[in-house]
Amino acid sequence: MGVQRYARRDESIKGAEFALKQGKKKSWLKYVLVFGLIFFVCWYERGFLAQAAEKIRKLPNWTIFIIIVLSLTYLVWEGTIIWLLMRQSVKHYSWIQGVRCSFVCSFFRTTTLGSGGGVAQMYEMNRDGLPLARGAGLSMVQYIFHKVSITLYGLIGFLCLLFAKAESVSGYTAFLAAGIGLTALITAVLLLVTACPPFSNWGFLIAERLCHGKWQDKRDKMKAQIDSMQEESLRLLKHSPRTAGGIFLCDFAKLTCWYLVPWFVLSADLPVSLWQIVCITAAAQMLAGVIPTPAGLGSLEFVFLMFSTKIVGAAEAGAAMILLRCAVNIIPLVPGALLALTDRRKKKGSRECPAE
Repeated sequence: MGVQRYARRDESIKGAEFALKQGKKKSWLKYVLVFGLIFFVCWYERGFLAQAAEKIRKLPNWTIFIIIVLSLTYLVWEGTIIWLLMRQSVKHYSWIQGVRCSFVCSFFRTTTLGSGGGVAQMYEMNRDGLPLARGAGLSMVQYIFHKVSITLYGLIGFLCLLFAKAESVSGYTAFLAAGIGLTALITAVLLLVTACPPFSNWGFLIAERLCHGKWQDKRDKMKAQIDSMQEESLRLLKHSPRTAGGIFLCDFAKLTCWYLVPWFVLSADLPVSLWQIVCITAAAQMLAGVIPTPAGLGSLEFVFLMFSTKIVGAAEAGAAMILLRCAVNIIPLVPGALLALTDRRKKKGSRECPAE
């Protein structure tokens, strides 16, 4: 059993390195697609964006300050989740290290358009004493918790809007039902893969008969990564159920930081309800997860504007969406870049100073 466990861990490390190499090969095409799409949308909707920018310019300074605080607080909660996961294996791991890891990974996630965040987190965890294979497993477990929390939060938000007969969701019943059904299906599959080894073994048994040649190698690497994730998730659920509950609470707290941003923007000059805006944003993010877009950009904007423009003006909704996107991707870049640059200088210094 011990030999098999270490073999799986070696395969998981190879799988992570393979994913990193594949990401580098495809990254240039992703950048071209994303920035081309952004340029086209900005040009096509230049009038709408100008109106939204004017609304942002008129916002009071305290609103911008609160949005910055909410953006950074999200990463603090994310760091708390990393700390809760890491302290199960690395006893000396501190809360500050978890928060720092969160900021650094956010920087790489944004600059690589999503593909580098998980890899960066694995190597940050490895630097702090966790083997790469276990880091891959914990990162995937953290991702599953995140997706499940988004689904639950969004479902609660949608039900609140539905029972309150909110105008924002009227006329979209079929779209919402299809989106929620697909989201629930994806979440159920993720949970089964995470906590039910027979389910994934059944899937790989089918894949073994269908995959040949280079696909067989990819299948083996994926199986090693899923084995590592299942090992970590079952260990967490079996030995630390209270930690799992704490992670869910932290996930809900961090998502609330994002969902409050549109309300602070809209409430500056409109009498909008806090609960309604939070529910709209939560439902929009849940549904955006099933819309395929390059690097996930554009789907949240589309769904949020579709709902919010039924209760506020298009310019106001656009301003709220722009600042929400800034809170999610732009604001964390500065502290994340500073920490990543500090790490690079430390590594360079350690290479230039050989041990005596």
